[in-house]
Parts: sequence; C-alpha cells; structure tokens
Amino acid sequence: MNKFLGPASKQFKTGLLTIISAFSITIFSSRVYAEYTYYDSGSVSVFQKLNQGTFFISYKWLNLDSLISYCGSERLSYSDAVENYSLENNYFAEFEYIPDTAIDILKLVHSSNTFSLVTSSAVFQVRYADIYENPPSSGYPVLVLTFPDASTQSFILENSGSGGIFQKALTLPMGIYQYSYYATNDEYERNAYELSGIWIVTSLPYDFIRIAPIDFAEVIPDNVLFSWSVKTDETDDRLAYKLFLGRSADKPQLNLVSPAPQVNATNYIMPVSLDHKARYFWYMTITNKYGAQLETSLFEFITGGNVTKFYNAPNPFNPARGDKTKFVFFMPETGTAQITVYSEYGAKIWQSQTLNINGQTSAEIEYNGKDSLGKLLYNGSYLAVLTKKYGGNVKTERCRILIIK
Repeated sequence: MNKFLGPASKQFKTGLLTIISAFSITIFSSRVYAEYTYYDSGSVSVFQKLNQGTFFISYKWLNLDSLISYCGSERLSYSDAVENYSLENNYFAEFEYIPDTAIDILKLVHSSNTFSLVTSSAVFQVRYADIYENPPSSGYPVLVLTFPDASTQSFILENSGSGGIFQKALTLPMGIYQYSYYATNDEYERNAYELSGIWIVTSLPYDFIRIAPIDFAEVIPDNVLFSWSVKTDETDDRLAYKLFLGRSADKPQLNLVSPAPQVNATNYIMPVSLDHKARYFWYMTITNKYGAQLETSLFEFITGGNVTKFYNAPNPFNPARGDKTKFVFFMPETGTAQITVYSEYGAKIWQSQTLNINGQTSAEIEYNGKDSLGKLLYNGSYLAVLTKKYGGNVKTERCRILIIK
C-alpha cells in the first residue's frame, strides 16, 4: 500500500473528492472509490475501496481507514448517478495523511475457547491478514501462554506456508491455559493487535465397559436395560452420553435415542419397546465437560429370548392411533397356541387363529386392539388367555392388557 500523501511536497490546500460510480444505491455490488487530486500536479491516485453511502469530514481530514464512520457534523453525500460524480468542499485544509493498516490483522483459526488432548500436541494457530499486504514485523506473530501455575512463556509462531496461517505445536500437561496472540508490522501504529482465549489440555474418557445388554444375549424387547462403567481423569467431570441404536451394523445408520441418558449416569432404560425377535446394534459417545469425546465399539443383542412369562408389549397401547401390541410366550414343545381376549366382565372380545409352533422357541401373536367385528375397544383393562396344546397336555396362561386412548 503506497502512502499517497506522505511527502510534505505533496500536501494540498484544497481537496477534491471524486466518486466514480454507475449504480443505484440499492446495488451493493457496485464499486465505489475515493480519489485524491493533488493541488500542485493535478495527478489522481485511487486510495481504496469504500462503502457506498455518505462520507463524513472529521475536522480537517476525511477518515478513509477501512470502514467509513461518522466523525463530524459536516458531510458530503451523493445520490443515484449514471456517470462520474464529483463532490467538492473547501473544508479540506492542508494536511499530511499517512494511511494506517487495517485494525484487525489477526484471525483465529480455532475456537476462542478450545481444547486439545494430552496424548497429542496442542497446535496453536492464527491467521495473519493485513489487507495492505504489509508483512508482520520480525518476531511476530507471537504466542504468549499463561500456564496453570500463572507463569508465562512466549513463542514465536512459524509460518505454515498455507493461507497466512502461523502456528506452534507444544506438548503440554493437563490443565487450563490462557493464550494471547500478538502481531504488528512496520505500518501498524496501534502497538500490537491481540487475540486471547482459553486453551484446555484434557484427556478422553476411558476404560468403557459394557455391562448390559451382553453381546448376542436375548432380552425382553420392552424396558431394555443398558448399563456401563467408564473412567475420567478430570476432577468434577460431567460426562454426557449419546446412545445410538438400530437394526444396521453400520454406525452411521443407527438412530440417536431420545431422551439421552442423564449426565454421569451408569445405566439407561429404553423408553420404547423394541421389535420382538430382532437383532439390534448400539454404541455410545461419551463427552467430558470440555468437549473431548470417546466413541465406543459397536455392540449387539437379540430381543425375544426364551421368555418364561406370557406378556404383551407395548402395554398399555392406543389402537385409535394405529398402535398394535404383541403377545409373547414360550412354547416348550411342538404344538398349537391360541389367544382369546375377554372383557373385564367375562365376555369374549376377540380370538386369534390357532397357530402351529415348534418346541423350545419363543413365539408372538400380534393384536390390533379391535373386537371380532373390527371395532376399536374402549379404554380399560382386558384379560388375554393363552391356550397351549402340546404332548397331549393343555396349558393356559393369562396376562392383563390396557387400552388407553
């Protein structure tokens, strides 16, 4: 960036502000430039791109650094123009103007408050960006790091060779650090520009142990219990959990279970009933209070094992909403099974078909909550009776079903 009015020989008495434009006020892509006409030579130099709108005079000079802001009571304004448009004002007095560099010459590459793992290097990165392309002064940008014991140390950042990014990789013990990046250049007249934040060196949660459900184990599909243990090295840590569950062995295909397990929990009961006689896959993510996240391995289990008690799930259910329930039972020997539903007064409401079922297996019969005429049952309690015939014997089992609309 040239210093347009640097030498004293190029001072001027009367300033001329020229606006080159072919735009409507509402077209923000138009390019507007401010130009100076030298009093003694008549030469013109383009200064920089300016925002469209109204320009203000600040005492005896026009504020042209970066954004134009209100600096005084007198202003020069323009409206729609289709060709070169000039504004003149004798208020410009003699001065020697040396433009400054942009104010914000540093940009963060990472979050202002961030973390790294103790098992890897902490990579401090900042982007140096001077719109006038002034290089940083020798020894800049610099990192000043305040350690947990309040001691400080400075590090000169190294040019990464990519996009103006300067960085420094440090091996640090666990703890909370304060950092500040500083930069300046030979044209920067505001001491040094600073960006600050918090850097935390932490560790992942570890030693995750799945307790239930066990791999390949058969579990009852309602109220499935998940339990685990996990360790953390952070004091007063708050471990947040996400549970992912589904029928696919591909992790991205599994669904996030809601609501999530509570913070620092060690168990979780599935809030909905799962499909009977189905294979499920699941995993968890555990995130500590600073955001360091552990992802577990993929586990699996099977619903509908060798149940010992006749039951239905879900229970209660709402047939008016299209819900169905499944009667689940165990057949010790090959035979037939049939389910009959009675009202609380003993009237027969519905009866299933007679099914032939192999022995030593779990079985299920689906019910839609309607009577034998296809009408929805009223709210209330009903009795389901399972009749099993095998080996010349007849066995009956009972369970209560609840319908809530």
